[in-house]
Amino acid sequence: MGDRREGAALLHDRLWQVRARDRHYLFVCSQNKLRSPTAEQIFADHPGIETLSAGTNHDAETPLDNEMLRWADTIFVMEKTHRSKIL
Repeated sequence: MGDRREGAALLHDRLWQVRARDRHYLFVCSQNKLRSPTAEQIFADHPGIETLSAGTNHDAETPLDNEMLRWADTIFVMEKTHRSKIL
């Protein structure tokens, strides 16, 4: 459990290092069941930020699509494999 908290804290710190004008954040994991929806909810209440989450798998709760990619100013992936699937 400690690793997850450390990861969330690191993500939180990194989020605030992102350029101030970037306000649309997309969080991506495989199934969009745990990791990316959790990240989306953590940051959804921050003023001036809009969040979405999606999964790279075709059977994800919310599958990633091109419209989401165009919408996002910044995309946070949970694993390197997710980045590879997006690029």
